[in-house]
Parts: sequence; C-alpha cells; structure tokens
Amino acid sequence: MQIIKRSAGRSVVAASAYRAGEKLHDDRQDITHDYRNRTGVEHKEILLPDNAPEWCRGIDRQRLWNEVEAGEKRRDAQTARELRIMIPRELDPATRISLVRDYLNRSFVSKGMVADVCWHNKVASDGQEQPHAHVLLTMRPLAAEGFGLKSRHDWVPDPEGRTHPDGRPVMVVSNNRSWNSPDYFEQCREDWENLANTALERAGVEDRIDRRSLLARGLARLPEPALRLAWYLNDLYGVMKERFGQFQVARHFRSVEQSAKSAFNKMDQSPAGADTAAETSERFFGWFERQIARLEPAPRETPPTISHELER
Repeated sequence: MQIIKRSAGRSVVAASAYRAGEKLHDDRQDITHDYRNRTGVEHKEILLPDNAPEWCRGIDRQRLWNEVEAGEKRRDAQTARELRIMIPRELDPATRISLVRDYLNRSFVSKGMVADVCWHNKVASDGQEQPHAHVLLTMRPLAAEGFGLKSRHDWVPDPEGRTHPDGRPVMVVSNNRSWNSPDYFEQCREDWENLANTALERAGVEDRIDRRSLLARGLARLPEPALRLAWYLNDLYGVMKERFGQFQVARHFRSVEQSAKSAFNKMDQSPAGADTAAETSERFFGWFERQIARLEPAPRETPPTISHELER
C-alpha cells in the first residue's frame, strides 16, 4: 500500500491514466496524460458502493479523480491510496477478476470508498506470467454533493494503562477501524490471504499464500530478493551481447569483402594479371577460408585413448 500525495509531486489523475492505459486530462494542473500505448492492461473498472449518490453513477476515471483533486485544497493533500495486489498465477483469468472484485467490495467499497481497479499481467523474473491488480481508493467517503470527511484516527495512551519499561505510556490507535489505521490495513491483508487461499483450494492447487514474514512464520532462512528491473536488464544484456556479436561478424566480413575487391582490382590492373590470376585467386580463397575458420567455435579436445597393447 502507498499514498498518492501532492507533497511528492504526484497527481492522482496521472496515476489513474498510467495504470489504466488511458488519456486523461488533469484540470488542476491543466496537463493531459496520455498512456494509450501502454500494454499489459487486461481489464479495468470502477467499483461504487451500493448506496452511491446519483451524481457519481456511471462516472468515468477523468471526472472521478478530477473531483477528488478539486475537493482537496492543501498543497500537501493526500488524494488516494493505492493497493498493489499480487494474484496467484495458478488461477484462470476470469477467476482472477472475480476474486479481486469480491475482495475490494468486501474490504473497501462496502465502507464507502470508490475503487478504480486495473488488472495487469506481465512476465515475472522467473519467465512466467505475473498477474496483479493496481487499485486506487478514494481517501474520503462519497456524499450527496461530493466527498465527505476523511476517516481519521489519533494515537492515545492505552486505556488499560500499559507502559514501557522506562515509564512512558504505550500509545494505541484511537479508532482502529479508521481507513488509515495500521490495524485496519492488517485486517485487509488477512482478508486477502483467506480469499486467495480459498480460491486456490477450489482450483485444486496445493500452494498457499501467507502474509506473515518468514521470521513470524518461524522459518530460519533469508528472503529471496525481488529481481524486478535487474531481471530485465540481465535479459537485455544477453540480447545486446548476441546483437553485438552479429555486428562484429558483419563488420569482419565487410572488411574481407573490401580486401577481396582491392586484390582483384590490383590483379586486373597488373600487366601480368592473366599470368598470375590463378595463383592470386588460390592465395586469396585460402586466406578467406582461414578467416571463416577463425569465427567457428573451437572444437572440444577429446582425451587421448590408450591402446590395449600399451596397457599390457
């Protein structure tokens, strides 16, 4: 989860355009963001609460997020919350869409949030597909004339009077159902774990996902780092090496061709060209074959065989 905020120079209209692969105009900044050439977007939709007011029924992305931007007056305003949901690749495409939609309606939309969700798929670092969803959630609930007040919480001393060893009171969240509450977000992660594992069980897959860290699960091993861009760079490096090798071969043969033309030109211009033509051609083609042999891979050395006579 991450927050889209103006203090970081971000625009929620631009974020929505990029994730949906669409062309959207940001009224606040008077900038058009065009990402229609983007690939990998498999499905997209906007989810509204059942009791959504009439003004937002059938709303599109451009109007939705421009309404959000217009409702925030502060220069450091937080305009949206983004979730990145990794979907088990073992599920078929239709199940992936229904699973994420069901999860968002249960955990967020039913509480008054609007969800702008885009299902993506690309190649993962192991060479297989990587289905996932990007979800932009409104920070304020829908109201009759726009958006209402944000769901907030404060840190207050523990009502049970717990303290730290140095005497400081233990601070707890005043409203653990606040949309910004760590407890609420952890509950949402648990809900996704349960729904995804239920879907895997229905699909006959034995593997399960677990939101907990390796340490919390009692596993004494280091986590594997996510390759992400490094995998693509490594793949690109291999392609570059192959293309560079092709370039070197082409340049070498071009040099051979130029040498051949020069040799034959000299032979034609020589007074004794007819007498030495056979010798020159033989020398040239012998040299030419040696150049080709240089480009061939070296043969593997075979171990010497020992005759039975020598063994005896």
